[in-house]
Amino acid sequence: MASGRRALVTGGTRGLGFALARELSRSRCPVFVTGRSPEAARAAAAALAAETGGTVHWGAGDSGSWEDCSRLAREARDAMGGIDIWVANAGINQGRGMVWELEASDMERLVRTDLLGPMLSAKAAFEAMREGGGWLWLVEGHGSDGRVMAGLSAYGTTKRAVAYLWRALALEASASDSAVKVGALSPGIMITDFLRGSLDEADPERRRRVLAAFNALGDRPETVAAFLVPRMLAARRSGTRIAWLTGSKAAWRFASAPFTRRKLIED
Repeated sequence: MASGRRALVTGGTRGLGFALARELSRSRCPVFVTGRSPEAARAAAAALAAETGGTVHWGAGDSGSWEDCSRLAREARDAMGGIDIWVANAGINQGRGMVWELEASDMERLVRTDLLGPMLSAKAAFEAMREGGGWLWLVEGHGSDGRVMAGLSAYGTTKRAVAYLWRALALEASASDSAVKVGALSPGIMITDFLRGSLDEADPERRRRVLAAFNALGDRPETVAAFLVPRMLAARRSGTRIAWLTGSKAAWRFASAPFTRRKLIED
């Protein structure tokens, strides 16, 4: 699909962010990837350009810092001549544990990255796309649909808030006649380093159950991105939510698990 729309992807150095940037580049979108480390961002941009033959730029900074976020927006506009798509993907996971077992500094970092980061991305995106319009996409995760799991209270809280945030932003954009549209990406369970950290279970039986669930419901980031990106580029209505792992798909995966024996993660 020919596109040409200029896309910024935060957290684009690995996992879903890297896969989304690759699919956008394959769709002929100039892409700007960001990461915390200049080395990682530079390497990701070089790998994407080599693989897709597209135009890929990079910038380094903390998406949970307004100074960095606004600077990255300026750098992306300078590099690409503007921004038409902003994917607020950057995120981190919490260490498995009850909230009272987590370090306060880790909780602060999690909230800064996974909640304040999307809010600051929204502010920067609306400012950058105010005149020409464009799309802001926020990424949901565990907790966005209201489901609760012990041991993921901090992470789930931020994602529940993101579910409110993108809907509120879509409403605010519509009420203010903004040219910026807002949507959400619901990627489901992806087999990444981010997720593998959740397998650090001392209880062998619980580990077995978690592993079985991941293998039944999980998918690789490239599979999910190949589904999401064409629908992102085709979206027309603000408030659009694009979901990969729907309830019916999850039910079918569980029902067919004994027969398919999917093995995305080995114990």
